[in-house]
This record gives sequence, C-alpha cells and structure tokens, in this order.
Amino acid sequence: MNNWLQVLKKTLKLKTHFVMLTVVETKGSTPCSNGDKIIYVGKKSIYGSIGGGNLEYQALQRAQDLLSQSGINTCLQKYPLGATLGQCCGGYVKVMFESFTNQNANLKNVNYWVNRMSDLIEKQKDFVIATIINPETERQPKEKKIIYVGNDSETSKAKDLNRKILDGAEKLLGSNETTSIVEISRNKGEMVGVCYEKLAFSEIQTVAVFGAGHIAQALMPILINLPITIYWIDDRPLQFEEYSGDVSQINIICDNFSDVVDELPKDSYCLVITYSHQSDFEICEQVISHDSFSYLGMIGSKTKGNKFRERLRQKGWSNEKVDELICPIGAKQKFFKSPSAIAVSIAMDLLNFLEKRKQMASL
Repeated sequence: MNNWLQVLKKTLKLKTHFVMLTVVETKGSTPCSNGDKIIYVGKKSIYGSIGGGNLEYQALQRAQDLLSQSGINTCLQKYPLGATLGQCCGGYVKVMFESFTNQNANLKNVNYWVNRMSDLIEKQKDFVIATIINPETERQPKEKKIIYVGNDSETSKAKDLNRKILDGAEKLLGSNETTSIVEISRNKGEMVGVCYEKLAFSEIQTVAVFGAGHIAQALMPILINLPITIYWIDDRPLQFEEYSGDVSQINIICDNFSDVVDELPKDSYCLVITYSHQSDFEICEQVISHDSFSYLGMIGSKTKGNKFRERLRQKGWSNEKVDELICPIGAKQKFFKSPSAIAVSIAMDLLNFLEKRKQMASL
C-alpha cells in the first residue's frame, strides 16, 4: 500500500527533478480518493493516478509547469469536475502539488522525511505528515514537512507555529479522516496553510492468505495495490520461490499453517486457499476458535462448504460460529474458471468488505 514511497526513494537516488501530486480533498462524485498520488518526472508519470480523464491531464500539465521553477514549491489547485473540466462526475478534487527541483540544495531535508516515514512504516507506527503550503508571507516556516507520531516526546516540546501544526496533526490522528487542510494563524495575523495526511496502521485491514498455489499467486498482484496489510502463508518454500511478482508489500511466512494462526493480528480477514482439504479444515477450525477474525472464507464448491460446516457442528461448534465460514468465496462463474478470473472474484469480495467498513466508519 506504500508503493509510492518506494518509487520516491528510487527517484531521489537518481537526483532527477520531479513533482508529487496528492489528492487532499474531494467532494461529490469523483474518480479518485483522498490520498491518491502521482509521481511525475519530465513529461511522464512513473507512479499512480488520480482518476484519469481531463482531470489528470490538466493536473499533469500543471506539474510540467512546476518543473520549470526552481526549488521546492508546494501549492494547492482545485478542479471542479463539471463546468471546468467537462467531466460528468459533478464534484470537485483538490490536489496538492509538491515540486522538487534543484535538488542538490534540498536533498538533505527531502531524504530526512522520506527516511523517517519509511522507518515508521516498517515499525507499523501510526503517524501524520503535515505539509506547509507556500505562505504569502515574508517569513516562511523552516521545515516544509513535519511528521507527528502520537505521544512523541520530541514533538511535545515544539512551540509557536510548530506547536499549532502538531496540534492539528494530533486531531487528525484521532479522527476517522485521512486528509485535511487547515489555515493556522501566526504572528501579525498571517495565515499559513497546512495539508495533513494520515497513515494509521491500526486502521488498516490485515488480510491473511493461506496457500501459495496458482490462485493465490494470481491474487497477489491485485492485493498489493489495495490499502491492506498482507500475510501470505504456506509450508512449501518452493511456492514462494516460483512467484516472480513484487513481494515488497507482503509479509511472507513459510511455516506450518496451524502455527501461524495464533500469531495473526486480531480482526484479520482470512482467505483459505491451500492445496489440502485437511489443512483447509484445520485452519478454519483454528481461526474460528480464536473468535477474533473479521472474515473467514475458503475456496471450493458449495458441497465442500456444506461438508466442512457439518464437520464443525459435529465437533461441537455452534451454528452461529459455523455459519461464519464462507465457502465458496467469490462469485462462481460457469465458463471463466482460470486462476486470474477466480482471483478477481475473490478480490471483489474483499473490496466490498473494505467499502462497507469505510462507510460504517464515516457515519
């Protein structure tokens, strides 16, 4: 889910000029979500999208213009999708542009916050990054980005403007929002704009995939682009060696299936896709016994699902617990039964689950 940061690191190593675009506010019907990003380098995007169409075309034109300006410039641009861009969505999108040119003079500060974010992500810490928008004042804040981590002793010592900025970050960290834009007053009534982005691992859904066969391998390239934390489990090392896709966003565990269930985070979304019916059953029973999962789905037929649920009842599990086992997972297709088709169907179930959770959180 943080592929953009990996791309950004590679871009910094090349010492090339680039612009980072981030969707920081949306209203109405829009083709993108808050937090969507593009990394733009010299007339081409090397990462991401903000929805395509005329919106993205106009935004990239703006990014190209910023590349001709020196230094680090940060600004906001609002795009009404109906009247201005001729798109039928009807809402608007606000994009933050951060241009990084003449990097030799500014590389140290950029590398600092990139490395700081990487460290926090590796440790799965919740944090907010506050970006200062270019203020129309003579005195500009020393730092363009400030990273706030809850209960951080260093940030608690901040004063004046930085203290106000960190107070806003703390507020966002405790809310259901992922981004926000505020104006903060400083000396002599001057106002400074701040864009906040939150990355909260405690709010990110964990998805555990048991099995690394052909269907799981077709599923992984889809999952790594979703806002989730992935655990991929199998007891066959060769299966992981045969996988040629990107594993930078995946926690690979090669161990006995039954030993892994105990170590999974609470509220995990569990997908059982192993090579063995007996392993499938043992995993399902162990997951049910923990009573802390958010979803338990197993690949197979309706007959397999009915047989497994009956076996669980015979072992003493209540109907309420047994009925939480979903089998088959994904929409069953009559003609399209390839690993890719099945993987798409399974991913669609997950997307629906994530969407419902987001809607409930926003109420």
